[in-house]
Amino acid sequence: LDRAVAGVASGIFGSQGQSCIAGSRLFIEESIRKPFLDSLHELATKWRIGHPEDEKAQMGPMASFQHRKRIADYVSSAIDDGGELLFGGDMPHGPEFEKGAYFQPTIVDGLDHSARACQEEIFGPVLCTLPFSDENDVVAQANDTVYGLACGIWTSDFAKAWRICQRIEAGSVWINAYKQVSISTPFGGMKESGIGREKGIDGVRLYTEPKAIYLTT
Repeated sequence: LDRAVAGVASGIFGSQGQSCIAGSRLFIEESIRKPFLDSLHELATKWRIGHPEDEKAQMGPMASFQHRKRIADYVSSAIDDGGELLFGGDMPHGPEFEKGAYFQPTIVDGLDHSARACQEEIFGPVLCTLPFSDENDVVAQANDTVYGLACGIWTSDFAKAWRICQRIEAGSVWINAYKQVSISTPFGGMKESGIGREKGIDGVRLYTEPKAIYLTT
């Protein structure tokens, strides 16, 4: 559980959530929902926010003050849509944060999957947590989006993970890991997350000029 919680936190709060593969939706199986959320909340309270030159900082500021306002507006929208703010949702307090566009790691629970915060890319440290009952339920919810770039699966049941990852509509799927990349592995998305692939042999092919030759005898 601790490893999964740490992986989830890093996946959304790392890089301040300003990442195309940030794990912004978290589906938690109902049987472990409470202990998982309790552990995630505890970790979020300890997440260190600070200046980018502070080697101990785990989160720096947002790219701009305008972007921070956009993130805050998404959080407000989530609350208006019935979400419960479990942690964060505002800028951190203290004089050291006044000159930067800092925003707290944020966890929102209780949203319907159709909510704006679940369906649009916030590009900030905002995690929406949603329950699921079984494999079909989590696959249906995970695929219910116009995006399809990346996802992670945390489980001790490898067979289950393998079944699910085959059904997930995403260009990259990590099992018990997140944000691992390799120059030899193709990277790209499905649906509105783009076409084509970078890296790997598929990336090399982007720089080639295939020729078709037709011969009739």
